Amino acid sequence: MPKVASAALIYAGGEDADIICASSGSCTTANDTRYYRTAWARSAIQVSTANTDPPSSRFATQPFAASTEIWAHGWVCISDYGNCTWLNNKNGLQLIRVMDDAGNPTLVVRGTGTSGTLKISSRTAAGAYTDLVTCPTAIAAHLWQVDLHVNYGTSGEVSLFRDGVQVCDYTGDVTNGDGATTLEQVEFSSITDERAALWSEIIVATTDTRAMSRYSANTVGNGNTTGFSGTNVCSSIWNALAYNDANYGYSGSANVVHECTVSSSIPPGSYQVLGLVMNTRALVGTTGPQHFDFITRVNGTDYASSDFAPLPTFSNLGNYIQTTNPDTGLAWAVSDFAAAGFNVGLETKP
Repeated sequence: MPKVASAALIYAGGEDADIICASSGSCTTANDTRYYRTAWARSAIQVSTANTDPPSSRFATQPFAASTEIWAHGWVCISDYGNCTWLNNKNGLQLIRVMDDAGNPTLVVRGTGTSGTLKISSRTAAGAYTDLVTCPTAIAAHLWQVDLHVNYGTSGEVSLFRDGVQVCDYTGDVTNGDGATTLEQVEFSSITDERAALWSEIIVATTDTRAMSRYSANTVGNGNTTGFSGTNVCSSIWNALAYNDANYGYSGSANVVHECTVSSSIPPGSYQVLGLVMNTRALVGTTGPQHFDFITRVNGTDYASSDFAPLPTFSNLGNYIQTTNPDTGLAWAVSDFAAAGFNVGLETKP
């Protein structure tokens, strides 16, 4: 749940069921508390890469609403398998890839070969790079907040921020020359082929993300209605830090609801909530329900999303964003998630 209002949230994630992992690599869950902010996240997503284009180990946001201007946000640790560092920053290795509406990585934040120093490059669909700007300020060796602002166009701009402070900026043509006009996805990797990058609290919005945070409101216990089969669906299966496709909640009938309570131990402070974001990992069988809806239960009433259609093999689905409380039509308040009877869940559909 980001911390500021007046912004269009178009993606939020940070756990393995939220993201799309490159099929050629691996995206593992790391719960070493040195790698993420424990008050906001439960874990980090770990990727390590070789010097390839595209990186062999990387993950992506779910595709989001096409936009000409985005802010991408996250927390990252480049780990030496113990602490956050900048050892072995390799020239050209890719930390962040911004994808255009043709599916090409049109802007890429890359290593320079000098520890702690980054550059931003444009990339054609054929793989030709043009370095736009090299950041003169080195990034300190710690867990740090990344914010990347892109105003995509021939009279555009791209800016990189470290812990809320701008470290480099380029104004001018930031397109790749291939005719794409909007941005639809962001990918994350590492800038060293000997160390891992660990990412958490990923947010994409259409306005400034520097004061935002993502809170993991994971399921905790049984809610109002628990119609799925499976052992401890809310407290074990859906609550798990890392998914296990051999352990799942399920129903073979349509219109079956399963609801859970959620963790609401948000750090003390005054927050405005941009949205409740729901994700899941699911499949369908050859018979029975072929769709599902996300369910939010507020003040004794269940509110359903539109239908989602899982594949016949497990895959990550979601980025279903509720920007307002469906019971009131008003912006969410932090207190809504701690209210008696607040639940989230799924309903099977034909």
